[in-house]
Amino acid sequence: MRGALLLALMVAGPVAVPAAARNYEVLGNLEATVNPGCIAAAGADAGLSPPDLGLGVLACAKAGQMERALDLYILMQLRAEFDKKRVVDKTAWQAEDVLSSSVAQSMGTKRRKALEAEFEAFGGDGSARHKAFCAGQKKAGAPSHSPRWMVAHGMGAVIGDKGQGDGTRAGFKPNSAWSRLLKDYLHCGG
Repeated sequence: MRGALLLALMVAGPVAVPAAARNYEVLGNLEATVNPGCIAAAGADAGLSPPDLGLGVLACAKAGQMERALDLYILMQLRAEFDKKRVVDKTAWQAEDVLSSSVAQSMGTKRRKALEAEFEAFGGDGSARHKAFCAGQKKAGAPSHSPRWMVAHGMGAVIGDKGQGDGTRAGFKPNSAWSRLLKDYLHCGG
């Protein structure tokens, strides 16, 4: 988790796209549906999607509340990882990287560096902030937001693959997936 966050913050510079490349967009791709403002991650509604949380990150960064911005950034990535567990189309999973880079780039250099410094202050696994974050997410439970933002990013959505249904895995168990993510991805312990 630590490496993915830091990489997304560091790689947030402009990306060159070949002149012959085409960009296909599907309605809902990386789409936020709610702007939560600068909220505390512990109080983030389970229905907020990663793009919604990205707007919260930007609101907090703009307000100079970098501790909240970082907590929302981590939650944004955690919920994106959750969506990768339930979205069938592996090409859609890149939505997490695109969203993370987009949010980091939208902050501008000064705020991005402040977020990086806040990340270092957060500490590693087992730090007081890490434990508090884990406790908050265990209490909050599994997200309930729609994964449409990610599903619409994949090639299945671009080519209109009807065999995917709504794009999610049949029989997906959100509570057990969330518990596994907290343990394996966020290293929250048992």
